[in-house]
Amino acid sequence: MANDPASAVPNPLQRRDAEVLIGILAVLDGVIWGGSLDEWTTSKVAERLVQQGLLTADHNRDDVHQALEDLNQRLRYAVGEYDNPPSSIVEP
Repeated sequence: MANDPASAVPNPLQRRDAEVLIGILAVLDGVIWGGSLDEWTTSKVAERLVQQGLLTADHNRDDVHQALEDLNQRLRYAVGEYDNPPSSIVEP
């Protein structure tokens, strides 16, 4: 189903792109977690996570941190760093 957020992408990204995104997510998470990113940018990142269903609308900074960490772990799984999917992929 095209609108299913768990469906595979029709055109996978290259490994190097995923690896760059892993690093960018780690940096972004670090500056948000450390409080050194301005509130507008932090809220834009959180807004995007909410739009994709990766974060609830009533989130706090800890929730944003966890959502970014979960996203990073899913990317790491996608590039083959883990044999089993992280818990953020497995449905309860």
